[in-house]
Amino acid sequence: MADESSQLTRHSVRNFSDKPVDTELIKEIIAEAQHAPSWENAQPWKVYVAVGETARKLREANAEAISQGHKSWAEVTPPQAWADKPQQNITYWQHGMAAYMGDDVQSFRSAGQKLYNAPAILYITIPKNSTNYSAYDTGAFGYGILLAAEAHGVNSLPAYSFARYPDIVRQYFDIPEDEAILLGIGLGYATDAKMNQLQTKREPLDAALQIKD
Repeated sequence: MADESSQLTRHSVRNFSDKPVDTELIKEIIAEAQHAPSWENAQPWKVYVAVGETARKLREANAEAISQGHKSWAEVTPPQAWADKPQQNITYWQHGMAAYMGDDVQSFRSAGQKLYNAPAILYITIPKNSTNYSAYDTGAFGYGILLAAEAHGVNSLPAYSFARYPDIVRQYFDIPEDEAILLGIGLGYATDAKMNQLQTKREPLDAALQIKD
């Protein structure tokens, strides 16, 4: 059996320590992720990285927006309703998370207010007039970041919370108006918080796979 790969060891971390991620290491992680496949090499993505003081200000601004009741929105909006299968999986995950966290469930739900204390935050954009193929390419690139980070001993989290207030993000970066913030990824090092021990289960392979000979 092959050694366990980063696909199997990677998991979402929702509480990061204050330990910074070396900037050169972040560059290396992104450079490796750029080997992701892309439609005719279109490479539609761009990456904006907040570390240090900028990351701290973004975490505080996000928490302030939530405390003031600002409505969250995203430049690439999530669906208002999910299809049956993903909705069933979401519901199963929500119930499992609540059962696992028990009395600490509120700490899990509120972790995103300060962006999980992520010391490095990556904002990934695509052109506003992108097709679904560009979204697919950029998703592959984003997953490449997660796997490269894991291979380098850096924990990660892709989360809606990072991109829920794009107007705040744009205050700290020169993001052209023709680009949309598609997703955000936090990088850092996990604490020993209970929420970081939560492991999700994937469906049985037969539920997603059909092979014809």
